[in-house]
Amino acid sequence: RRVNTYCVSMTIRAGLLALLTAEPKYGYQLRSEFEADTAGVWSLNVGQVYTTLDRLERDGCVVAGPADDEGRKLYHLTAAGRTELDAWFAEPAAEAAPPRDELLIKVLLATKTPGVDAVAVLDLEREALHAVLRTHRRRRQKLNGDGDLTADLLLDALVARAESSLRWLDVVEERLRRATPKPSAHPRRPDRSAR
Repeated sequence: RRVNTYCVSMTIRAGLLALLTAEPKYGYQLRSEFEADTAGVWSLNVGQVYTTLDRLERDGCVVAGPADDEGRKLYHLTAAGRTELDAWFAEPAAEAAPPRDELLIKVLLATKTPGVDAVAVLDLEREALHAVLRTHRRRRQKLNGDGDLTADLLLDALVARAESSLRWLDVVEERLRRATPKPSAHPRRPDRSAR
């Protein structure tokens, strides 16, 4: 849990710093732009934005300017903030280990829970993933050529993730089949000589 929380907070932190590279912005503006730049996949609440801005200000990465005519504080990126952002872009993304998603947990538990048909669970999940894949591919076709790079990249990632999950379900099913003992073709006859 600690790894995931750290990665999430670092991503939000870096996201806000990246948005401030062009010009100073206020909290609601940063929230809207973050959601727009991630094609709405990652929504932030305003409290998260302001808490993160407070920490960035404490760490010298941003400076809050005076409030504008509407009472909004504009946040400015500092040299330290730019350095932190550059360092974030220069490192590979951290992989949460172990991955914690519902599909993984459900499949792992289905293989161990008595009375649960794990293959039926795999089939159900596979069917749902195929439906998701069809939806993403249709959305990608509709966007084809409209110039929205963010949406194209997001849909490519969602398609790749669904395809990867489908491949993993196939691997799980194959391993389950290998692990299940096969009934022998010729049942053993009791040894009558022992009587």
